[in-house]
Amino acid sequence: MRQREQADLVRLEAFIRETVLPRTHPYTTARRRVLEVLGEAGGLCTARTVNSNGDYVVCTLDAGHHDPDDKPPFKDGEPGGWHKAGASIWNDLGADCIPHAAI
Repeated sequence: MRQREQADLVRLEAFIRETVLPRTHPYTTARRRVLEVLGEAGGLCTARTVNSNGDYVVCTLDAGHHDPDDKPPFKDGEPGGWHKAGASIWNDLGADCIPHAAI
């Protein structure tokens, strides 16, 4: 039975890599979740904040991107050097933020 379980896991990982991962958009929460399942999220930023619903939002950008002086222009929604996940853009200074350096 153990061999069969191992073979099932190998098939599942192959499915995730070949089918699920290519369908996720870069720098999205969905892609981050897939990379976490595969154990490959180590290169992503770990900064978190809490949204208005009380849910934690984790940055989806690559580690090392954060520059508090590179403020986002907001008119086009790009994060500049701040953290981003979906529509959320934040820096490490907010009361509900957990900076990437603290994790």
